Amino acid sequence: MRAAVRAVLAGAMLWWAGATQAQVTPDPVNLTALWYDQSQAGHGVNVVHQGSIVFIAWYVYGSDGKVLWLVAAATRQADGRYVGPLNSFTGVPFHQINNAQSNLQTNPRGEARLTLTADGKLDFGYTVDGIAQTRRLEKAAFIANPPTCTFTTASRAGASNYTDVWWRPSESGWGISIVHQGDLIFVAWYTYAGDGKPMWVTGLATRQANGSYSGELNRPVSGIPFNLIDGNATTFPVPVVGSFSLTFADGETGTFAYTLDGVAQSKDITRLVYTGPDVPKTLCSHAAGGGGGSGALSACDPGLNVGDFRVNRPDNGGGDVTERVTGPATFQGQSVLVLEQFDAQNVLTGKSYMQVTPTEIRTLGTEGYQNGVLALTTVYNPPAKFIRAPAVGESYTHSYVGNTTGQLSYTTQYSETIRREADDPEDVPAGSFNACKFKRDIQTTTFGVSASVSMDLWTAPQVGTIRSRSRTSASSGETRIDLLRARVNGVDYGQ
Repeated sequence: MRAAVRAVLAGAMLWWAGATQAQVTPDPVNLTALWYDQSQAGHGVNVVHQGSIVFIAWYVYGSDGKVLWLVAAATRQADGRYVGPLNSFTGVPFHQINNAQSNLQTNPRGEARLTLTADGKLDFGYTVDGIAQTRRLEKAAFIANPPTCTFTTASRAGASNYTDVWWRPSESGWGISIVHQGDLIFVAWYTYAGDGKPMWVTGLATRQANGSYSGELNRPVSGIPFNLIDGNATTFPVPVVGSFSLTFADGETGTFAYTLDGVAQSKDITRLVYTGPDVPKTLCSHAAGGGGGSGALSACDPGLNVGDFRVNRPDNGGGDVTERVTGPATFQGQSVLVLEQFDAQNVLTGKSYMQVTPTEIRTLGTEGYQNGVLALTTVYNPPAKFIRAPAVGESYTHSYVGNTTGQLSYTTQYSETIRREADDPEDVPAGSFNACKFKRDIQTTTFGVSASVSMDLWTAPQVGTIRSRSRTSASSGETRIDLLRARVNGVDYGQ
């Protein structure tokens, strides 16, 4: 290994001054991803992998509660861990950076340690200012089957996925991390505030008709000091402080335009290469067929993608019910997909705000509408979750609380037990499918009154939920919903 003489700060969790030349043989698992703890929303760790060095950028909060980012170049050790020094920086205020190095002072803070666990999660260990802690993190996913990241030594000019750390070489010391999944791009921008202290801003961009991406910029006012985080790291919703767009000329060059705090600027950016020219770099892409998930997952649950819809016909005679995945949004400051429900008259009756990971679907909250007007908002803490592909016979219990506000405010305690039963062939107008069957038992308590729902739920490939049947403790009736028509991943099913 040899040390680089220049400081490299870039991308999703920016810069470090230090090591660069990595060995040519890449590590067996590419760790490139945004890693986080869903129960501690408001901070995260971005990792970009080149050869046997990982670039780590951590956006978090200092002991004073102000935003802070730290970066490290961590090298693979003999025991499989990645270890490297953590630094923070001060620099030129973002609006004054002009074709010159932007970081003015490097501040050694401690050490970062990464270990990939057997279940695919990441143990993020660190020592900062003499405080040593370890956090268990998982990959953030914004769509059902996120891209898979591997290694390549070829040019990435033809790449259509832009996940990486990006920078402007003439302005070393700031950068953005990009996590690209489907038509969504999450950015974490690491730069400097008006007082020269570290500042990070995040945003979620959506692909536009012309191929560019645009969205809002968010910045927390303050947060919980890094060593005291035990729950949400900041207050949600995170304030909107500007907007941004990304335009890519090819897979290696682009333009980052933004308006922040009333300042509008545009910067040419490129992928940051912090290793030698022959060292394998990260390339992320979807598997053939739009996959990325396991065979068990694709056989049971295709997830949610913008443009999907289902038209259901309940047996209770209430008319067709339509569900549509309408697009990305934010809910309580977090990135979500929106599932909207419409009645037979095409009047909006509800919205569900959901996150899809490789292993589960989480519902962060819902909204109820009367005559198309918002009446109730429910926030789930922790999010309600549905495991996407458990083994046959596997069951799990999940407890959470729903806080509802609006025309009537109340709190509901939930306890769900879900069991995966044997596959069950189902015939519906959309066709015949070897469906995955689940038993779902829900216990609720509201205003001190308890109730229970026992539900049979069938899911299948391509079309998602086919039908469900439920019984409540207060009624012996059943509700059966048959799928009439669906569009999933751009493919039409049914009549």
